[in-house]
Amino acid sequence: MGKPKDQSVERMVISVLVSDRVGILRDITAAVAELGGTVEGISQTVVAGYFTVLLAARFSEARLPEAVRAAVAGPFGEGEADVSVRPLLAVRRAQTAPGSRYVLTIAGPRTRGLLKTVTAFLAERGINVEAWTVYEEGERLTHVGEVTVPALLDTKQLQDEFRGLAERLGLRSCLQHENLFVVTNQVGAVRPLLTGGRHA
Repeated sequence: MGKPKDQSVERMVISVLVSDRVGILRDITAAVAELGGTVEGISQTVVAGYFTVLLAARFSEARLPEAVRAAVAGPFGEGEADVSVRPLLAVRRAQTAPGSRYVLTIAGPRTRGLLKTVTAFLAERGINVEAWTVYEEGERLTHVGEVTVPALLDTKQLQDEFRGLAERLGLRSCLQHENLFVVTNQVGAVRPLLTGGRHA
């Protein structure tokens, strides 16, 4: 048998799932920094009381993924956090049509199958979902999604179809270009727009 191949790499993608508390991101990024790593990209949120993060890191010298996983898991108790580390390899980007970024918002009572219905609507039109967040207020939810709309689509028709879909589900919705979304939401939150409220 030959000598085992060295699995050390310089770039890795790290994911962590753990019950939320103060200081988690500090602990994770400190572990990465102490190994000579620099965070190149990050997406973090809290869902149903669980902290979740996905980050890409580049290390000053090649490291074993298992060594990085052990360091990141170090601040947590045994079995407290799910930590995954994988080599960050060159991946082929999804084959999506060129287009513009839009923000969609949907608000209303909890609706069974909402995400299934909305994501099917988007996929059938070649619209790629880049990010999705849900805000909860009792039995009411507000969904905010960032999507890329192919340039070949008729935006006005798309907005009308999306509004009609939401109305059939008893929900309020809006689909607008990201630049317009930023301008109209610089003061106040998204939810007042959907509920008919006014900004202070």
